[in-house]
Amino acid sequence: MEIQITSVDEYIKECFSTNKLLQKKETQVFYRGVNQIYPEPHKPSIYYPGGFIENEDKIFKEAISYFPEELLAQKTTVEKLIIMQHYRFPTRIMDISKNPLIALFFACFPDVNNETLKEDGMVYLFKVPEKEIKYCDSDAVSVIANLCKRPFSFSIKNTNDMEINNYKQDKDIYEIQYLVHEIRDEKPYFQILVDKKDINSVVCMRPRMNNPRIVRQDGYFLLFGINFEKKNCAQLNPDWIDDKKFLIPHDAKQKILKELNMLNINEAFVFPDYEHISTDIRKRYGKP
Repeated sequence: MEIQITSVDEYIKECFSTNKLLQKKETQVFYRGVNQIYPEPHKPSIYYPGGFIENEDKIFKEAISYFPEELLAQKTTVEKLIIMQHYRFPTRIMDISKNPLIALFFACFPDVNNETLKEDGMVYLFKVPEKEIKYCDSDAVSVIANLCKRPFSFSIKNTNDMEINNYKQDKDIYEIQYLVHEIRDEKPYFQILVDKKDINSVVCMRPRMNNPRIVRQDGYFLLFGINFEKKNCAQLNPDWIDDKKFLIPHDAKQKILKELNMLNINEAFVFPDYEHISTDIRKRYGKP
């Protein structure tokens, strides 16, 4: 069900009714706003057209080369991916938020390309069972996140036994051994045993609140594994995707952004860094 939204007021009313209904089922409701509508909206940026997935391991290494102090300070691979996401690198994580107003902001905000103001935006809703939300220290999170370090040829298509005893006789088991090696960089105690289900899954993750942007955006993440082969993205559980979504017409975006600003949901709040705060101040105090 697609609902057209032209003001913050009607959006909040719709969100209240939806949230109240869904949370009766012991689920967490999340929102994701995009400033243009994509053909495959529930895939992470590493699987966008352009060949990113073929070079994911190289992209990860390049990011560390450019931002060694910040990225190497992170204890886990998934935390490195979160920082990379903030710097607009393509990754296998997708931002979602518990705050519907944050999602509405992202559905309207032009970001680096003002041309998106001419495109309709969308807010998607997700309903994730509370018992399925994982934390950064989850083994499943470590397994999926470290897939970013493996080459494009990585595959578990022909692997049944994940216990690595005879890896030299099985190319896929050999691949798993290298994955375990990557995981042990952050978890030295990790057993030589990988659940195939984890590699092929998408998990909802609550990050550590160690970043002001995550705190202000009330951010969570969907972390995507693979579908047996790295070239194929794991599929998001269809039960997590709510039928309802909010269409933001392009000609309503500026009006909604002004209304959100009255609630202090603006560029300076959502992106608390020097560049975005200075941009917000220039807009407020410069002559139109």
